[in-house]
Amino acid sequence: MARANNPLNVFKGPDALHRYFQPDENPPLPLVELPDALNPLREDGVRIFAKLLTALPAQNVKSLPGISGSTVLSLGMISRALWGHDDVYAYVTNKKPVESLRLLRFFGLKVSLYGGLAQQEPSDPKGIMSRLRRMANDDPEKVCYLGQYDNDGNWRSHEKWTGRQIWEQLPEVNVLCSTIGTGGCITGTGKYLKEKKPSVKVVGVCNVFGDPTPGPRHFPGFESSPFPWREVIDSFEQVKSADSFRMSMRLSRHGIIAGPSSGEALHGLLAHLTVAKEEGRLQEMADPDTGEINCVFLCADLPYQYMDMYYTKLGEEEFPPIYNEGLLDVDQNPYDERWFLSPSDVAELLYQECSEDFFESHEPLCMVPSSCACDAGRVRFSPPPKSEEPGLFPEPFSSSESLPTSSASDSTMFSVPSPPSSIFSAATTASEGITESNLRIIDIRPRADYLSSHLRNTRSVPLTITKEDFFGDAEAVRERWLEMRDAFEGLDDGWDEKGKVLVICLDGDSGAMATSMLRARGREAFCVTGGFGKLEEFLGGRGRWELDVD
Repeated sequence: MARANNPLNVFKGPDALHRYFQPDENPPLPLVELPDALNPLREDGVRIFAKLLTALPAQNVKSLPGISGSTVLSLGMISRALWGHDDVYAYVTNKKPVESLRLLRFFGLKVSLYGGLAQQEPSDPKGIMSRLRRMANDDPEKVCYLGQYDNDGNWRSHEKWTGRQIWEQLPEVNVLCSTIGTGGCITGTGKYLKEKKPSVKVVGVCNVFGDPTPGPRHFPGFESSPFPWREVIDSFEQVKSADSFRMSMRLSRHGIIAGPSSGEALHGLLAHLTVAKEEGRLQEMADPDTGEINCVFLCADLPYQYMDMYYTKLGEEEFPPIYNEGLLDVDQNPYDERWFLSPSDVAELLYQECSEDFFESHEPLCMVPSSCACDAGRVRFSPPPKSEEPGLFPEPFSSSESLPTSSASDSTMFSVPSPPSSIFSAATTASEGITESNLRIIDIRPRADYLSSHLRNTRSVPLTITKEDFFGDAEAVRERWLEMRDAFEGLDDGWDEKGKVLVICLDGDSGAMATSMLRARGREAFCVTGGFGKLEEFLGGRGRWELDVD
């Protein structure tokens, strides 16, 4: 066979895509036997095999008739790859799930919706297929209607490839089962197998009337098909949509990734075999030599585009639980490591946002254990005070003013000058000796930690939760996020302005959350990796500014 010339499954050269989509240039599609967990009739000699048509290059059974001249409804990629056409329209019902429409557009198809009945009779003169046929007849030079419901290339492609592959892989096959959409897959595959082995039974599976599963049709909508299905299909089964989705999910959980149409085929097959067993007819299908009943069902779709429908069709109890579900409505904004600054990055940010000589003449840390008027929230610095001992007083205080000392009961006494009230007045300008930037700093550590040491001119927004590694506790994450949200919503004094924001926290985690929240609100926020301790260590510690008084 031609595929023997390509044993390594490699496609090279200018015709690589053409060869890739040619079934004869590929290995046969997988035929996988189901485990006993999915085959309740194994002890009765039943063996069930899944023919994975989803393993085609396009991951879609439609690619086979597409190559032979029939439908490319969901395969815009095929038309572009093989024939260079990108002006392809998919005419689909407006009841189609949004996920399916997105999939069509993802693959480059132009989607044209129609209203009314979703699954229309191909022969209905007012139906979508009849309108498309008329459109193609009126302008054959520009419009090509591929006619998946009446183009013999549809079923013949499966006679040529799907049926032949199954026969070569499993000549002992006794039963073929497939859902019925256009009817091309079951007709062509079944026709080939019956020609090779007339005893093969073919079971067609349809939707329950009024309860559709995506892809297959109900029997009244299929009966008028012009394909030679009557000489192929021996019996029909009807399957409810919930059973189709449920069986699809069971297949997928066991490693056979399959959509609802595939689940419908397996459910219909098992229903057919179970009835035969109950009526004592099961062994009539068995191989006379082995006594086994080898069944093949066709997997023609994948589950991903129907994911929302699984949760609509099936009960919540059929899915594993979500633990820590309370996190689904908090902390939903993205985190980005580019917003997490190292201590050296923070120092550079301060240097850029403050006066150029700041680090030459100022100490960025404030160690005042009482009200120091740093809660301005915007970086503002004045030149250092004139003094015989430069740096003795924390900037921007004046040596002529002092704060009250701590009580006599304190073991450490501080004598610290107090700032002129005008220093933090909104009316103060750079011409008065103040350097003002657009950087705002907020410190979300508990108040006691803030008073012990902080960056100058930060705004204290103390949060209460101090649990170490709070990201490891779902309830702590929720509580911290809600507390942070409320705290930020309460900020005033120009916090809706533009400009950079630097968030200071204990260990970096809360700062990361705060940065994420502020970014979602449009602020250019950053935080400190490792929290204030790492930043304090980098900036030189607190020793230079602590005044011990006997």
